[in-house]
Amino acid sequence: MKNIELSVAKNFSPIPGGRFREQGEHSGEEFRDDILRPKLELAIRNNIKIICDLDGCLGYPSSFLDESFGQIGRELKGKGIDILKYIVFISKDEPTLVKDIQRYISGN
Repeated sequence: MKNIELSVAKNFSPIPGGRFREQGEHSGEEFRDDILRPKLELAIRNNIKIICDLDGCLGYPSSFLDESFGQIGRELKGKGIDILKYIVFISKDEPTLVKDIQRYISGN
């Protein structure tokens, strides 16, 4: 099976929202549960990677990044799974986003 390509802008929204669904559209919670989690489960099951393209969005609220990537990273870390083994982040527009997300996932 080939790697999974995921573009936040194309597969979710070019305008990521806040942390929780009740705060409005395109929340980190919605992205995590509806888009990221199913793809991550598939990647883990098949030992493949998600190539996550962060470009094309009008910016990312820190609450979105923490709730989507950070929260699932912490959940799976508790089960002994390092999601950074399964996700490669790409951002030509904002290269610092990759380090920010890795920090949210690791909890540092």
